[in-house]
Amino acid sequence: MSNIKISGFYDEVSSDLKTQLETVKAYGESYMCPRKINGKNIADYTLEEFQKDVKPMLDEYGVKFSSIGSPIGKIGLKDDAKYKEQCNKLKELVKICQLMDCKYIRMFSFRGLSGNYEKDFPIVVEKIRGYLDIVKGSDVILLHENEKRIWADTPERVLRLYQEINDPQFRLCFDASNYVQCGVDVPSAYQKLKDVTVYYHVKDCAKEKVEVPVGMGIGDYENMVKDLVERGYDGFMTLEPHTGKYADNKALFHRIGWLFFGIGFEHINRWRKIFHDIDKAKGVGHTQEITRRQMMDWQYYGLKEMIAKAEKEA
Repeated sequence: MSNIKISGFYDEVSSDLKTQLETVKAYGESYMCPRKINGKNIADYTLEEFQKDVKPMLDEYGVKFSSIGSPIGKIGLKDDAKYKEQCNKLKELVKICQLMDCKYIRMFSFRGLSGNYEKDFPIVVEKIRGYLDIVKGSDVILLHENEKRIWADTPERVLRLYQEINDPQFRLCFDASNYVQCGVDVPSAYQKLKDVTVYYHVKDCAKEKVEVPVGMGIGDYENMVKDLVERGYDGFMTLEPHTGKYADNKALFHRIGWLFFGIGFEHINRWRKIFHDIDKAKGVGHTQEITRRQMMDWQYYGLKEMIAKAEKEA
């Protein structure tokens, strides 16, 4: 039997920490993945600021961190000034991680690439090893997330990077939606990486490359959860539905989207179609307001249902 724990990027509901914590507790959960807290990115906090402004409320609500959703590595590969700045921020994040008894800090494998993956690879490896030098001597693990427009955006490059780094403090996070965004077949990616992946994000995506509630897209989460349960996965699945795209824009797109239909605004028409599909699936009106919290509810209870079904069938 698995021990899947649900966490989330609850800043997708609100940047306000109190609202985030109330959402966690409303679900009966105990973990969150901090990214933006009270309008400020988690990587911009020093340990002292965190202890003063954030930790007391976390303690009050009894909420812990599953991982820290940092932007480490989401910078230009050749931007040495930003890299140095991020190294300093990572030092503070390690202290925050240790204070929170948290195991993971999320990271990426750089943007601003030359277009030549082979040429960029040694630089990517060198700079990630520079990050690893900072976490050495701690129990903190850097958790690489696949994302579009970074070096390791496909399962083949993710696996190559993982094998080249070859360090117990460098592990993998699997994000199905990000693979869809890169034109990757998710079931195939999962099979290639499941034996070396330790953490999962829950963000589903339609074939049109627009995020949708879990189970509505081609992220193959139902089969993924079934396999994780059968394999006894003991780790986190972290909700990251990108709630704002639908909640903030769907009414507007339905009101004015028809103006662009058939005249070359492919991006707008694609979003309008997906928003219409979500409305239909969830039984809501085209101009009915849906909040970010409602979107997170769909994600949370959708995942809970998948886990319960998989455990019953296991």
